[in-house]
Amino acid sequence: MSTCSEQVLSTVQDFLDRYAKQDLEGCLALFSSTKPILVFGTNADEVVSGIEPLRANLVKDFSNLSNIRWGERRKLHVECEGDLASLLIELPISYESDGAENRALFRYALTLNREGGEWKIRAGMASVPFAPETYSF
Repeated sequence: MSTCSEQVLSTVQDFLDRYAKQDLEGCLALFSSTKPILVFGTNADEVVSGIEPLRANLVKDFSNLSNIRWGERRKLHVECEGDLASLLIELPISYESDGAENRALFRYALTLNREGGEWKIRAGMASVPFAPETYSF
């Protein structure tokens, strides 16, 4: 893995770790402050443009989820070109919500840009895949 790819993965892993710890400000610090932000979440209403809507979305997540744990990474693809990078990652998540233990497989697609020597997230999409051979959504 190239140095650039390692740095991009480190930023994303830092975000995942901070998300699991429900570190709101830590998560937000990993997003771009110089470029527009666009994030698609797993729910139909989770279309986030800008840092304040992102803050509100994370607050909502953290008020509904607890004991968040990421499992072993299954798939990873990183591309770097200049000050722009793309990362796709697949990994399981476990968490508690409404008193129940939940498990799911998460897939993230993220675009990052380099700002002052650090990689920052500027766009992303999260998905939770359906069971194999599911074609009706």
